[in-house]
Amino acid sequence: MEKLEILTASAKYDVACTSSGSDRKGQAGALGNTSAMGICHSFAADGRCISLLKVLMTNGCVYDCAYCINRKSNPIRRAAFTPEEIADITMQFYRRNYIEGLFLSSGIMRSPDYTTEQLISALELLRNVYHFNGYIHVKAIPGADEALLSRLGLLADRMSVNIELPSQESLGRLAPIRARCPS
Repeated sequence: MEKLEILTASAKYDVACTSSGSDRKGQAGALGNTSAMGICHSFAADGRCISLLKVLMTNGCVYDCAYCINRKSNPIRRAAFTPEEIADITMQFYRRNYIEGLFLSSGIMRSPDYTTEQLISALELLRNVYHFNGYIHVKAIPGADEALLSRLGLLADRMSVNIELPSQESLGRLAPIRARCPS
């Protein structure tokens, strides 16, 4: 539960969708409750609003980008899920009817390729072991091998990428290590 709290809180900075923001306990004589932790909404192709578990695989990162809350020099609580934990939590939330899908992103573990391999493992478990046919939105990891990104994209319904800065010069000022990495 502590990991879930940390990694859903860290995911709120990804602006691809919004958190429900409501946190209300159940009350005697009333129906329902809400949890602000990790639930966001997106829209299906047919216009339906769907609830997603919005979580990071890890908020640890090997980079120290000045604009990022999860940069390695920022003194925040860190946590990481394994692919098995991501799949298990997603299925638990789905079976309880909390969500209809998953929004998954991550800080960079070891390298962009390693991180992408971990994301692929989580989605392969969901799709091929749990036979999860719900909606999955995943963030592409910048700098990962194209073949890995292709595999990741084939497992998701939607894949997006963050474009943090408009120029190489800006990137060099705020994230000098990333600026020197091949794209």
